[in-house]
Amino acid sequence: MRATPDRLADEVSIYPYAALDLSSLRSLLIFAPHPDDEVFGCGGLTALALDAGAQVRVVVVSDGGKGGDPGVRALESRRAALVLAGERAPAQLEFWREPDRGVRADAPLVARMRERIEHSRADWVLVPSPSEIHPDHRAVCVAATEAVVQLTQLGSASKLAFYEVGQALGATALVDITPVLERKRRAMNCFASQLSQQRYDEHVLALNRYRSFTLGAAVTHVEALQFPPVDELAKGLASLVLANARAVVQRLGLDA
Repeated sequence: MRATPDRLADEVSIYPYAALDLSSLRSLLIFAPHPDDEVFGCGGLTALALDAGAQVRVVVVSDGGKGGDPGVRALESRRAALVLAGERAPAQLEFWREPDRGVRADAPLVARMRERIEHSRADWVLVPSPSEIHPDHRAVCVAATEAVVQLTQLGSASKLAFYEVGQALGATALVDITPVLERKRRAMNCFASQLSQQRYDEHVLALNRYRSFTLGAAVTHVEALQFPPVDELAKGLASLVLANARAVVQRLGLDA
């Protein structure tokens, strides 16, 4: 049995205690596995970015056909985008219509994502986190991460960020969505075809509420992100997940 460290790490070195400053953000590219993930996962960030004058592009990778009519689901995403935009121009939506539960992290998808990232020149590229359990979420994560790695090696400045939908991730950044909470709530309500099956909006709001724990009483809802270190990205997702786990242990002061 190993000895307990004499001095454990302070909480501020373990988890974010301040919200991200989005003032310098100019563009976002969001890869969503299904029509709705872009809103459930990072709808608040989208609204805040649009309010700040940033350009937001969303690629919905699958048609969502296993969960409903693809046409209806695409229309729901378009309606939600208008709600999130408020008085501004909405995010630009693109639908690739890959088969629901059939998204493959193969070379053609990586190449298509790479082209889209390169064309967008986005500051941040947002993708579902490696913690997600749905196969389409994981496929989008793997393919987009590989695309970013390839472009990073060529000098691209786009920064990869993981977001959470169905599973909590190891957060390294927090986005205070309190000012746009009602917009996100109304945008999620646009997905009637999905909410009739399960109240995903309630799950998401519960997660967003939980994430506000470290930001004080005035902050009620937060979206969490994870920015993986560039040097670990090039080693692949498996190495990245292990590196994140090691970093958590080190921050907790349990590696003594």
